[in-house]
Amino acid sequence: MFPRSHLVRLASLLVLICSCFSVQSATINDLNKAYVSLQAQDNRSQQAALRQALAQVLVKLSGSDSVIKHEQFRSLSENVMQYVTSTQFVEGDNEQLLVIFNQDKLEKWVKRNGLPLWGAQRPEALLWFIEQNNNQRFRTVLSDGENNDTLSLLNDAAFNRGVEFILPIMDIVDIITVSEIDIWGQFIDTLHMGAQRYNTPYTVSVKLQQLSDNTWQLDYFVKSNNELELHQISDSSKAKVINQFVVQYAERQASRYALDTFRFVENTQIQQQIRINNVLDIVALSQIEAYLTSLSIVENALLLEQRGTTSTFNVKLLGQPQQLHQVLLQGNQVVGITDPEDELNTRLFEYYWR
Repeated sequence: MFPRSHLVRLASLLVLICSCFSVQSATINDLNKAYVSLQAQDNRSQQAALRQALAQVLVKLSGSDSVIKHEQFRSLSENVMQYVTSTQFVEGDNEQLLVIFNQDKLEKWVKRNGLPLWGAQRPEALLWFIEQNNNQRFRTVLSDGENNDTLSLLNDAAFNRGVEFILPIMDIVDIITVSEIDIWGQFIDTLHMGAQRYNTPYTVSVKLQQLSDNTWQLDYFVKSNNELELHQISDSSKAKVINQFVVQYAERQASRYALDTFRFVENTQIQQQIRINNVLDIVALSQIEAYLTSLSIVENALLLEQRGTTSTFNVKLLGQPQQLHQVLLQGNQVVGITDPEDELNTRLFEYYWR
């Protein structure tokens, strides 16, 4: 048997070879969707279900439960049908309703009321997740591609809060660099190093255990290159502790990445010019304009000049220019050419359209 040190060096080499597994930041496409229960077909039950769906979607768009405590939320919920695009029953379940909302209208409501707005570009995290319950002596590590009740609970909670986790594929590289003992012991440095191949800005590790028939405990940490947070949650069921974990994680990320929309309310949006190269035709130009205006941080985008294959835009921002730069790079549609820290005086950022 090879010594562990030799295996770790082999794993490092395999990480370089397997760079195809690297993952960019996620674009969350279902922020305007909610699944809710509909116990009866009468109008009162339908309205209650739609209001519940509205609350769920607004929390996803804002990143915080505080949005549904706003003084204008009641008025919004009383006119919920003005914001509904479509409803449909989930196949095979006549009590489960999918409600789809007009996201643009709801985002405008959020901005008009000066509430936080979290765009679709959201940082991903590599999640090491290990579980042990009273009925099992062995421990289970969640991995990409499997399907069980724990993963279903995790996915449902993540969908409801608009976040996304990447599970390890647990191939030879993962197995060599990260052991079950490492995950159960919450060995932070080892797990963070093992997550580097997935190219996610955050590493999250969860240790879930059933202490008694009615007691579950979940320990987790969130690690980036610059930050570390550790938390513990206890409750009466697996579903409750998993949901609380996802809620805490989402609120944490929203506090860092959601936009403060006071600039919209005060009409003090920041003007920023950006130059985009490799705009080969009118179709590409149209795609770029649509992409820019789809970003929550961008209030509007105006084409100032088209010279050859280079387009220059003036954009009105709800946040700081550096935030726009981060969002653009996370979206994986452009490649940054200049460093914004060097361009603040010229008010011009430059990119290459992929």
